[in-house]
Amino acid sequence: MNNTTYSEQTLNAIESGDIEEDNRLFSWALRKDDDETIYNLAGELFAIGYDTKALRIYQKLMKKYPADSEFKIDSAEILIDQGKNDEAIELLDSVDPDSENYLQALLVAADLYQTEELFEVSESKLLEAYSIAPDEPAIVFALAELYNNMQDYEQATKYYLDLIQRGIPKFAQTNLVERLANSYAAAGKFETAIAYFDQIHEKDLTPNILFQTGLTYLQLKENERAREAFERVIEMDATFASVYPYLVQTYAEDEDWKNALKAAQEGLGVDSYNIDLYLQAATMAEHLQQVDEVEEFLRKGYQTDPENVEILIRLTDFLNRQDNYQNTLKILENVEFTDPQLEWNYAIASWHQDDIHQASESFEAVGDALDDNAVFLKDYFTFLIEQGEVEKAVSKLRKYVLLEPEDIEMQDQLMQYEEQGY
Repeated sequence: MNNTTYSEQTLNAIESGDIEEDNRLFSWALRKDDDETIYNLAGELFAIGYDTKALRIYQKLMKKYPADSEFKIDSAEILIDQGKNDEAIELLDSVDPDSENYLQALLVAADLYQTEELFEVSESKLLEAYSIAPDEPAIVFALAELYNNMQDYEQATKYYLDLIQRGIPKFAQTNLVERLANSYAAAGKFETAIAYFDQIHEKDLTPNILFQTGLTYLQLKENERAREAFERVIEMDATFASVYPYLVQTYAEDEDWKNALKAAQEGLGVDSYNIDLYLQAATMAEHLQQVDEVEEFLRKGYQTDPENVEILIRLTDFLNRQDNYQNTLKILENVEFTDPQLEWNYAIASWHQDDIHQASESFEAVGDALDDNAVFLKDYFTFLIEQGEVEKAVSKLRKYVLLEPEDIEMQDQLMQYEEQGY
């Protein structure tokens, strides 16, 4: 005699891939198996991704036991997975506050509202849960995480600290000391953050924790400590691409251009699409007066992302300084000037290629946007003087000397023009 339940046979049919038999046996399970058996079947089905079948079981049990809110919560969790959030909320809101499952309903609802970025509603659910069970770690943790997501770091630190002071340094596979340190850092309390980062046990240190530690040391202008943390990240995981631009920064701030360039090159070996690293490498090469390398890094960055505005600015500015105006014009020929610096570079190149009409148009187009840029004003003044537009040129010169009062040569020129009546 076969004592195997229809529920067990359903799972066997699923495992063997017999869909038709699986559906037939599932129908029999709903009719013939006892409630506890089909409830367990629902859990098994949900675990292996058969949400719809699991939901049918919970809905059947809800009708049979309307006072048992556990089935409502189970159903709501499936509906959330299926994107039917309104139906899920309706079920969760129907759980009686006197029910032993009311806390769980509040937590599930809070999590759902948080995913929908309805943070204030989520907060109200969690605070209600906290008022009922203030000693429940899951609720305290949920509040800490919510406030962290809301960027209310003062409240986040309060709840993370609460758990740590209870002797709970980890919860739900989350290092709470790291979370607390990051929250202090995000709130601008860098020294306090470092104090907590330093409390994390060596065995718990991960590349990400060390990376965050390094960033915090950078904020404190402790370049050497930051560099030590970043180098340890690379020792643990050389493919941790995000660390390299910051490692470059630590060397650059100490004017160690050689090691900064080396770090940028190593970073590009890990992530050849990182535009920031191309820009940093070009800057370091320029400090080292390695002109060919500057152009190489800028061109590679341009080839990687031809629409990147910062790369376009840096490359065309470099080309102009090398008197390579034709290449600047070629690169910018079909570019939309979303940044006035780009059109300024275009104006310079046009001017030196004797396209005076285009140069005049471009200078004029960005005149207002760059009216407080001394270098631009000096360029525009020189251009206008060459074109004989002395009155307009002098107006630019006046603005320039206000910005650069120590430029005696230009002060003298202004005096001479004013003596001539301009």
